[in-house]
Amino acid sequence: MQIIKWERTDEKFSDLDLKNRLGICVGIIFFSILSALSLYVSYIGISQNLFFDYESYYISESGILVPAILLSPFPLLMLLAGVQKVCNYKNEKTFFFMIRIMVFAIPICFFLMIVSSFYVEASLKNHGYTYCSWYKYSPTRSPDVWLKNSELCLKVHHYVVSDIEEWFEWHNEQGIEPQLDELKAFIAKVNKDQGR
Repeated sequence: MQIIKWERTDEKFSDLDLKNRLGICVGIIFFSILSALSLYVSYIGISQNLFFDYESYYISESGILVPAILLSPFPLLMLLAGVQKVCNYKNEKTFFFMIRIMVFAIPICFFLMIVSSFYVEASLKNHGYTYCSWYKYSPTRSPDVWLKNSELCLKVHHYVVSDIEEWFEWHNEQGIEPQLDELKAFIAKVNKDQGR
């Protein structure tokens, strides 16, 4: 059984009016970018939020990105449908195939978002990490922050979070364990530099 049929159409791309041709070309560009973006987010979701370096002292994760790969067929099939139209092939079956896939992929993706979040959380806890809500930009939209040493989770204001993230990332890269006194001094310096 062939999943996507490549049947010639009587309606040629060159016979369409300028508005329709331009719309198809813009759609192809848009869905090309969206396809690349969805594949990149899928890669980031799996590589950075599922396979951790458990030697790190600071981990910023967003487990909901892991199943994002299930949403990749939508832009890819829309891109394929645009290419079929430009090459004078029928694209209706590609649209219907995309709809059938997405009817199943979207609920599975949402289910796997919940499962992967619990899996990531359990995995980090099993490796000795502690959740720190103070180092998030926003309670709902930003990645979760996990620390190897729970003493390093200090109450800070949101305007120093990016500086603290860079500070922890530097320690992760250097392989130097962060110390509480150093962190307190760094936060005091950032507050002083920002006049707070």
